[in-house]
Amino acid sequence: MYDLLVKGGVVIDPSQNLSEKRDIAVTQGRISAVEKDISEDQAKARIDASGLIVTPGLIDLHVHVYPGVSHFGVDADIHALAQGVTTVLDAGSSGADTFEGFRRYVIDVSATRIFALLNISSLGMISPRVGELEDIRYADVERAIEVIENKRDVIQGVKVRLSKR
Repeated sequence: MYDLLVKGGVVIDPSQNLSEKRDIAVTQGRISAVEKDISEDQAKARIDASGLIVTPGLIDLHVHVYPGVSHFGVDADIHALAQGVTTVLDAGSSGADTFEGFRRYVIDVSATRIFALLNISSLGMISPRVGELEDIRYADVERAIEVIENKRDVIQGVKVRLSKR
């Protein structure tokens, strides 16, 4: 018995070279079957996906999801999950001095899976009026390395944004 049956959608999964109508069965939060026709009586619950596209969660490789701190920040769960994006890469909203708050108040509490690039500026992107590297003293390489080493589970690299100044 499956927990959920997603029936009749067009399944697009490039990893399986698949783009056709299929049913998907889910058991304990994991896909347990992908077949052309799974009987409805084999599932506790059913979603009719007729006329819809069913795909693995999408990944957005450039977002800013530190609302209230980064001037570009949006709520990941509202803006990503609602569009089928299950994983995002924040492109440098936080720096070494603001990362702990980003981790505690955004990454650790979001349903969206969030990875990050650490801004080389220790401040991160906190103002649209003052560039994060307008003062080169903000580029604290040693502190950035320290934070990256301690947060390798979510930090994937370094963000350096250059501007005319």
